[in-house]
Amino acid sequence: MKTTFMLIFAFTVFFSASCKRESSDSVDQTKIYTEYHLVYDANTDITYARAVFKFSNITGTQLELVAPAEVKFNNDLMAFNQTLAFYEKQYSGFVSGGTFVYKDLDNNTFTNTITGVKTIGFPVGLDSIHKNASYEMTWIGDSVVTGEGVTVSIDGLYENDVQIFYTNLVNSKSITMPLNKLQLIATGNATIYMQRDITKTIQQAPSAGGYIKGVYKPQNKTIIMAD
Repeated sequence: MKTTFMLIFAFTVFFSASCKRESSDSVDQTKIYTEYHLVYDANTDITYARAVFKFSNITGTQLELVAPAEVKFNNDLMAFNQTLAFYEKQYSGFVSGGTFVYKDLDNNTFTNTITGVKTIGFPVGLDSIHKNASYEMTWIGDSVVTGEGVTVSIDGLYENDVQIFYTNLVNSKSITMPLNKLQLIATGNATIYMQRDITKTIQQAPSAGGYIKGVYKPQNKTIIMAD
């Protein structure tokens, strides 16, 4: 089983440790693209508030803010992660919402609030999945609403047998795993991961735009993939 899989699965994979970065004073402040993420991970029982700044668009060069530019979450100054080029503030326990405030070098302030990050959990008693038929997993938690999605991934014993299942169907409360994908997962112990995310329209941003996203990840489970 691949111990690095969580790095692939987690919403946090939108960052690259090898990415290029620049200082924010080297670009037009109106062309700074802003991303805000509020992520709770039950495996650590920590909520991660993160902010990413990029030049021009979502694929642009990541930026490090130059003082007096700054970003805060719930009035707490966020620190820059030099390795992954994002800003972060960590909180113990589940934080379901809050407010990001970004001030640029032109003294413009952009305020964005995210609310309604919802919990989700695996069904009680889930300890195995049979590979000889499709499987519908009904989760514990609210049905999907507009802008939300639920991802379930199963990481089997062998390399390259990770299978990912996704739904964003409004009002759905379950996710269906097709037979042909289940059969690609090795028989035996496997780890199952899940996350619920909601992406919302950014409220205030430079003209380059951006987005704001909330994520809830329940504790991973070890299950048996049975024939």
